[in-house]
Amino acid sequence: MKLNAKDLYGGYQARKVLLDKMGGTLALDARVFKYGRERKGVVCTDPIDLGQRNGILGGDAAVTAVAIEVLANVPEGASVLTETRAGGHLLDTSDWSEWETLRGGKGTLKDLAGRYIQVRMTLKAPDAKHLPALTGLVLKPKLAALARARWPNVEVVKSDIQKIVRSPIVFHYERPDQPDIVKFRKAAKLDEVVKGAKDDFEKLVKLMDWAGSCHNDRDKKKHYHKGRYTWDINRVFGIADGKPTVYGHCMSYAEVMCYASVAMGYVSARHNAVGGFRQATHEVCDIWVPSLGKWVYFDPSLTSYYMDKKTKKPLSILETHDIICDSFIPDGKDMHWFHQRRSPETYAIMRKVGGKNVIRCRLGPWRYGAPMPKDYNWGWSHGYLANGFVHMTPRNDFQSHPEAIPRRFGNVVVSRDYPSWVDAKTPIRRGAANWFTRKRDFYWTLDQASFNLVRVGPATIKVELGNSMPFFKRYGVGQNGKYASTTKSVYTWYLNPGNNMLEVTPRDEFGKVGLGSSVTLKLEQ
Repeated sequence: MKLNAKDLYGGYQARKVLLDKMGGTLALDARVFKYGRERKGVVCTDPIDLGQRNGILGGDAAVTAVAIEVLANVPEGASVLTETRAGGHLLDTSDWSEWETLRGGKGTLKDLAGRYIQVRMTLKAPDAKHLPALTGLVLKPKLAALARARWPNVEVVKSDIQKIVRSPIVFHYERPDQPDIVKFRKAAKLDEVVKGAKDDFEKLVKLMDWAGSCHNDRDKKKHYHKGRYTWDINRVFGIADGKPTVYGHCMSYAEVMCYASVAMGYVSARHNAVGGFRQATHEVCDIWVPSLGKWVYFDPSLTSYYMDKKTKKPLSILETHDIICDSFIPDGKDMHWFHQRRSPETYAIMRKVGGKNVIRCRLGPWRYGAPMPKDYNWGWSHGYLANGFVHMTPRNDFQSHPEAIPRRFGNVVVSRDYPSWVDAKTPIRRGAANWFTRKRDFYWTLDQASFNLVRVGPATIKVELGNSMPFFKRYGVGQNGKYASTTKSVYTWYLNPGNNMLEVTPRDEFGKVGLGSSVTLKLEQ
C-alpha cells in the first residue's frame, strides 16, 4: 500500500501543512513562525485496513506484521516524528493501542492489536527556510491466511453505507435537556413554532423565521454583564410586554437560533463569525440537517438561506464563501482586498458580475424583528457577501459551561484559539492562531450509523458498528425484517443461503433516530 502526499492531506488530520499545486509534497506551513505559538504541523491518516478486502467485504486473513516507511524530505535542523497505533475496530478507536514512536520513520511492527492502523507524523523546523515535507507513506502488511475448506461465495447485492467523516476539531455539544434550554423551549413555545413542518429542514426554517421575527432591543444592554457578552440565553432572550425579544445584535439572533435548534434536538447548531464585502461583519449559523446529510447556513437576523444557482441545494457557509472567492476575487487578489471599505475596485467588480447572479437566496420575511423591506438588495447589502473571513465557535454549550466564554471578543476573530478558515484567497487574519485549510475539518458528518464488514466464517460476518451521533445511546439492528437493539460496537451476522439484509440505525439519549446504513448479501446456495 502506498499513500501519496495528496492521500495524506485527505486523511484524518492535516493541520498547518500545505499541499503543493502538483500534489507531490505536503510541507510544514511557514506561517507557523508568524501566527500563534504552535511551531509544528501534524498529519494523521484515517484508520487503514491492512487486511484483504473485496469491495466492502473484508477477508479473514490475520495481519501478523507491517513494514512502514515514511517518505519525506527533511532539511538540516528539521524533523518528522512518526507514531503509530493499531486496533481491531475500524470505526471505533476507543480501545486501540497507545501511540508508539517509530524511530527514523521506518521499521516493522509486530504483534499488532488488530488489522487496522493509523500513522501520525509531526513536522517541525528551526525556521521558515528549512521546512520538512512528506512525499508519501508505504505500508507492507504480512498476512497469515486461516486454514479452511472452500467457503461458499458471498455476493454484495445492494449497499447503502454512510461514510462517517471525523474532524480533529473537538466540538462541545449542549444537551437539549439542560435546564435553561428546557425553560427557553417552553417560554418561546418552540413546539408551536415548528408545528406543521414536513421535515427537519422545514423545522429549522420555521425556527429561523421565528428567531428573526423576535422584537429587537439592543439599547438595554441586557446581553452584557460586567462589560462582557454573556452568551446566556436568559440574558439574550426574554418576553417583554408579551413579545419574544432578542437583546443585542446579529450575534444574539444567531445565539437564539442555535439554542432554539438545540432545544428541538439539533445539537449540531453552531455559531460562526464572518467578515467580507465592505468590511461587513456578521454572526450566523451552520447547522447539520440530517435529511439533507449536510451542513446548511442559516441567517436568523435576515431570515435567509442560500442555494446553488442550478441545483437549488441549500449551501453551507464555506460553500457560499467559495462562490465569493470564485466570482468576485480576481487572481492575484485576496480577501483583504475584498474586505476594503469603499473600494472602487471591489465596487466595480460587484456591479459587473452582480451579487444576485451567482447564487440563489431565500429572502425571509423578517429583518432584525421588523418586516423585511420588499426591495432589500441581498446581492449587495448585508448577507452572504459577509462570508469572507470565517471563524467558527467550536462549542454551543456555554449555558452549561459559562467558564468557557471567551474573555476577549474581537470583530470576526472571537477567540484566537477558535478555528479559522484559510485558503488560497483567504489569508490568516491577525489574531487567529488556529487555522484550517480542509473542508472536512469544518464539515464533519453527524447523526449517522455506519458499519464495516469482515468475513470470519463460511456464513459468518463480523459487523463493526460505528456512529457520528452526539449523545449516542444505542443501535437499532434489523436483520431480514427482525429488529433488535444493542449498545455494543460489534455485531455477529449469521447468513442464510440466499439474500440477507442488514440495517443499522443510531438513536440518541433523547429518542432521536439518525441516518442508517444497509446492505444485502447473497450467500451461495
